[in-house]
Amino acid sequence: MAEGEVITMDATRFGLRRRPFPATPDPACYYPSDGHERALAQLLQSLADGEGVVLLTGAPGVGKTLLIHCLLERLGPDTATAFLTNGHFRGVGGLLQTILYDLSLPYEGRGEQEMRLTLTDHLLKHFAAEQKAVVLIVDEAQHLDADLLEELRMLANLEAPGGRAVQVVLVGQPSLMENLRRPELAALRQRIAARAELGAMSLEEAADYLLHHLRSAGVRPEDLFADEAVELLARGALGVPRLLNQAAHKALALAAQAEADMVDAEAALEALAALGLETEALAETAGALENDEVFPRINGQAHAGLQG
Repeated sequence: MAEGEVITMDATRFGLRRRPFPATPDPACYYPSDGHERALAQLLQSLADGEGVVLLTGAPGVGKTLLIHCLLERLGPDTATAFLTNGHFRGVGGLLQTILYDLSLPYEGRGEQEMRLTLTDHLLKHFAAEQKAVVLIVDEAQHLDADLLEELRMLANLEAPGGRAVQVVLVGQPSLMENLRRPELAALRQRIAARAELGAMSLEEAADYLLHHLRSAGVRPEDLFADEAVELLARGALGVPRLLNQAAHKALALAAQAEADMVDAEAALEALAALGLETEALAETAGALENDEVFPRINGQAHAGLQG
């Protein structure tokens, strides 16, 4: 492959209904790993219990944003929500503008206090009419400064006769917890009722994650990915969904470029190397795979039920 050459992958070449490893979060591709299901259940229970502030934290790429999309689906259309997709705002006024915009409320030409009153009035009236809180979700919350976090705390304190008018879900990287330890945020820390944490998947789950995505795209995984390739990709991507998607998609593109019928160990290793994920240990694993020394343990679990 020439340096700088762009490789694309035609999904129809392999009989795929769609791209199996999407570049952006897609609830249709959700893989219910133990960790993801546990975190989702914890968030749903905390909201059902009427808690004011809950956290979801995890390293980059572990699936926090996708989990929030699944949370929104589980909450259903009867729950009013505002989903702020990043934590970058130009001060408190910018935060209030974004919330009002997401709730389809007027904000243009209004000052900070007027926007705050508009939002408060809406939240209280909504609760009075529906007897349900508005759920406010802020992604990339590790970027929020102390003033913005304090504004969210005050919103979470908003109560109407019968319950809370708003519930806040903060989603961010582990540095969010470091930010919350600041002395001036002690009042907010005390109001955090639950913290769900996402980590990387186990090796077995990572392998099954790849197979799940292939099945969801309409193919039999064993017809498209060699067992050795699944093993290498699962190990090389360290159980991180984003890296698994990137590496598997790259491997498919390389197989397509080579006019191969399936992704083999060579394509998997080349894909991992292109992403800076290939290590000496993976090369040793590839050698062991030739003698069927490593994969059978995963093959018996992740491939279970594929036959027939």
